[in-house]
Amino acid sequence: MENAIYIGLSRQSALRRELSLVANNIANSSTTAFKREIALYSPYETDTKMDEKLDFVIDHGTIVIHQPGTLEPTQNTFDVAIEGPGFFTVDNGREQMYTRNGNFKLDPDNQLVTGNGELVMDLNDNPIFIPQDGRKIEIANDGTISAGPEVLGNLKIVEFDDLPRMQKRGGSTFETTEQPRPSENSKLLQGHLETSNVSAITELTRMIDIQRSYEGVKNMLDQEAERLRTSVRKLGTATAA
Repeated sequence: MENAIYIGLSRQSALRRELSLVANNIANSSTTAFKREIALYSPYETDTKMDEKLDFVIDHGTIVIHQPGTLEPTQNTFDVAIEGPGFFTVDNGREQMYTRNGNFKLDPDNQLVTGNGELVMDLNDNPIFIPQDGRKIEIANDGTISAGPEVLGNLKIVEFDDLPRMQKRGGSTFETTEQPRPSENSKLLQGHLETSNVSAITELTRMIDIQRSYEGVKNMLDQEAERLRTSVRKLGTATAA
């Protein structure tokens, strides 16, 4: 009976973590280029002295689903979406990171930055300066930023072969130990942004399923606890007799 309780507790722990991930996915369903996360766990069968098969839950961590969201027009000059597998290269002052969130703006020094203030890098790993002199800013499909005939910089777009190695460091920002390579299969769309790949309806349905499973495990634990109490009472009565 104790084994059944341990199994139930391991399952509850996994369900709580999964529920937390689902809630975070729902909260970021409107976050630009957000990638949904799912929990990965598996059963582990063990034999008891009574030859029972008991499935403990083994937690294997979290998986990020890198399926791209849809590209929606915004008509904003500094909004840029990536069509293809690439990532923008950004710098937070300590390290380079990668994102598909192209909701850019200018900082007080007229440098192109992300919504969180990270510098957007050019091909030479330098910040991109955008003069505010009234000229129209255009961003070409290959990442070339120009004001009239003057080229201001080229957005550094990179790709990775091992996406599971990428670790989230914020809503839409990642870091990885893999060396990036120039993206040859991506093109940029100015005046567009990539939406989150979260389906709120799917996540809400999953949340309901998790809550039902959690309640079922709770009921099982309550029943096992009552059995233990009953057994202890019977043992006490027999001993007293």
